[in-house]
Amino acid sequence: MGDLTPREPEAYASALRSYFRKRCHPADVEDLVQEVLLRMHSRRTDSEIENVGGYIFTVAANVLIARRKRGAIPVPDFADGVDTITPERIVLARREVARVVQAIQDLPPRTRDIFVAHRFEDMTYAAIARRFGISVSAVEKHIMTALRELSRVIQVQP
Repeated sequence: MGDLTPREPEAYASALRSYFRKRCHPADVEDLVQEVLLRMHSRRTDSEIENVGGYIFTVAANVLIARRKRGAIPVPDFADGVDTITPERIVLARREVARVVQAIQDLPPRTRDIFVAHRFEDMTYAAIARRFGISVSAVEKHIMTALRELSRVIQVQP
């Protein structure tokens, strides 16, 4: 995929906000998002990023770890807010998993096979492209199609 265009990292800002909201105090979220985007913008390497989304979230995790080591962001105390696992939560979780599995099964066959190869067989885009005889760009398009559909299914309430 090569170097990021200036607007590409911004496309991940919303997902980064969601990622950080689950892991730290809301007042720290925007600073963390900006630090990740700054690191991505100032990245100095000619090597290609094969999975930009994965790379950005690796950077996000590293930013969070570095801030916690410096004491700038406290580690959340989950003991106070531990959720109990109830039979109702188990049933709801199983339904959610079933919806996602069904959504994967409902994908067009080639898109489904490419998505499964990447997400469940840990194949790189390049390896998938070779396996299916298509370009890396075509693999990216299939993955994005699958992710859009899964995102739509997850956002729709049962």
